[in-house]
Amino acid sequence: MMSAAPRFSLRAAVTDSVSTGRSDELPEAVKVNPALEATSPPAERRRAAKAAVAEPAKTKRPTTREGARGITVWVEPEVYRMIKLVGLDADMTTQDVMMEAIDDLLAKKGKGRIARTR
Repeated sequence: MMSAAPRFSLRAAVTDSVSTGRSDELPEAVKVNPALEATSPPAERRRAAKAAVAEPAKTKRPTTREGARGITVWVEPEVYRMIKLVGLDADMTTQDVMMEAIDDLLAKKGKGRIARTR
C-alpha cells in the first residue's frame, strides 16, 4: 500500500515565512527567559510571551487626514461604478468626487460650503 502524498493547506501556504516575509522564530523581545521556561507551566510561559510583545507603533496619519473624521457609506456596486466613472471623466479622485458631493449637499441645505482639504 502506498502512502498518500502530504496534503498542504491554503492557510499554511499564505501564513508561512516565505509568503509573509516573517521569520518563524519569535523576535528577541518575545523570547521567554530560559529560567522562567524551565520552572513555569506552559500557560504561564504563553502569558509571559504575550506580555513581552510590545504594542505596534501607531503609524502617523498623512497630513491631509490630521484632524479629519472618516465617513463610510455602503452603496450598490452600480452606484460605486458610477461614482468612479464621474471621477475618471473629470480626472478626480473618489475622495474629490465625494468632497464635491458633500459640499453641494451642505450648500443645498443652507449649511454653507466647506473648505477644500486638498
